[in-house]
Amino acid sequence: LFDTTKVSIAVTDVNDNVPEISVRSAIREVSEDAPPGTVVALLHVQDRDSGANGEVRCSLDREVPFRLQSSHGSYYSVVTARELDREQVSEYNVTVRAADGGSPALQSSAVLALRVLDVNDNAPVFAEERYSARLAENNAAGALVLTVRATDADWGQNARVRYRLSEGRVRGAPLSSYVSVQAETGALYALRSFDYEQVRELALWVRAEDGGAPALSSNVSVRLLIVDENDNAPQVLYPPAAVAAASAAWRAGGWSGVELAPRSSEPGALVLTRWLVLAVAAVSCLFVAFLLLLLALRLRRWRREQLLAAESGALRGVPVSHFVGIDGVRAFLQSYSHEVSLTADSRKSQLRFSAASCCDTLPARPAPDEPAPL
Repeated sequence: LFDTTKVSIAVTDVNDNVPEISVRSAIREVSEDAPPGTVVALLHVQDRDSGANGEVRCSLDREVPFRLQSSHGSYYSVVTARELDREQVSEYNVTVRAADGGSPALQSSAVLALRVLDVNDNAPVFAEERYSARLAENNAAGALVLTVRATDADWGQNARVRYRLSEGRVRGAPLSSYVSVQAETGALYALRSFDYEQVRELALWVRAEDGGAPALSSNVSVRLLIVDENDNAPQVLYPPAAVAAASAAWRAGGWSGVELAPRSSEPGALVLTRWLVLAVAAVSCLFVAFLLLLLALRLRRWRREQLLAAESGALRGVPVSHFVGIDGVRAFLQSYSHEVSLTADSRKSQLRFSAASCCDTLPARPAPDEPAPL
């Protein structure tokens, strides 16, 4: 005898399967100027467990410029979250993690390797804000003056820097006839021998340009100072050559007292010397004019004394009886008329006396012996 029965056995799931991550498509390189939301990988995630043990949650490591975006069902896409900067991070290893809902939870991970492609978004940068150098005059042509240096943060051809001079003119001649710059190294060379008395300073600009398309560039100022050397003999400013030649014999035995100044003296020295010479000449002229004026006043005074003396001598011929005096004061008893002839030249002045031109100045008095009328 036998009997049969149907036994139903329910197998309870145990979280014994880890989530599986499969990369369906992915790119290995992404441009740094890719816009946010650019897809870099497509993933499929599944867990063969059931229930909560089969529910999968995916995530990315923090502090990466990427994010996960759910597509359809168990498919996910990895997209850029913001703009990339190759100069800060050139490569990324993005780790995708998947964890189920079991207890304890099981998890798995996959790594996406991405390289950021360079874009020419950085201009060359010079090592210094400005450059300056000193070069002694009478230098040899082709002498090295200084070297400028610029770097570009980009990569490859975009980081290749070349140098060139900006256009300019010096004393009417092109700047390129005075100095040149080596395109690859940035070395600045003097193409001619400089003369401090002609050119004392050069101000120029050097441009650094990268090899990108389009190319980016930057400029830097360069100041070249020419240093003076004692290569000029003194030059006589005063007196002129003719006067100096005439007094050469007198100056042969000692110091001449003539001020000398080299042509390479400091700016303003010659001007200052000229002003000193003019000041001395002006003072000398004023002194001579004062002497002439004093002499003229003395001569005029002497002439006036001579004229007065001549006039007083002419009155000596008047008889004494024609005068009356009281306490030393004399007065004429008769009036006299004289012809006076004066000219601009006092030596030709004339004083004439006329005999018929005199008359009594006092009223007639009666004789002492005559009685006064009643």
